Amino acid sequence: MKSYKLLIRYVITGTLFVVVPILILFVLFGKALGILMPLGHTLTEKFQLTTILGPAAVVLVTCFIIFIISLLSGYFIVNGFLKQWSNAFETTLFYSFPSFQMMKYRFIDEADYKKQDFWKPILLKDDTIYLIAFITEKSQSDFLSIYVPDAPKMDAGEVRYMRASDCEYIPITMKQAMNGLRNFGKGMHPEVFLNAK
Repeated sequence: MKSYKLLIRYVITGTLFVVVPILILFVLFGKALGILMPLGHTLTEKFQLTTILGPAAVVLVTCFIIFIISLLSGYFIVNGFLKQWSNAFETTLFYSFPSFQMMKYRFIDEADYKKQDFWKPILLKDDTIYLIAFITEKSQSDFLSIYVPDAPKMDAGEVRYMRASDCEYIPITMKQAMNGLRNFGKGMHPEVFLNAK
């Protein structure tokens, strides 16, 4: 009886986490091929690629078109779309889609993030421990508003208002903050703690 239950568990787990995602990918890829196949056929005939690539020329050309579309989309998203959001839009996305924002800051360069002048990621000292936090506003000279998120998701946490003179923290990069939250704190290098303020 125990081996029977174990067998059922293996089948269900394998189906949910391997078979279903693979089938979804195949279906989506098949749909994309079906949509772009006429374009692939036109290009194959125009450049007479059948003589070079053989009978599979249309499929190969269509796959290449999908690759080019993915490449260009990724390039424009990372180098354009991801970089030019306003601070108000960034805040809305952190509130509505925290996981998407975490992924975004893992992909863009730190130099590009600093140009946005958005939240400042820090390790906030709280008694004898450090918390991943963000200075969300420092417009007043004496006070800081600080958001301390939960991990691994950022859609919950707490807001703290502190005097700037009482706020002891270590500046970190946004990528370090996002990786730390996503990986439950794992991967923070000890050298970071040498920059305590």
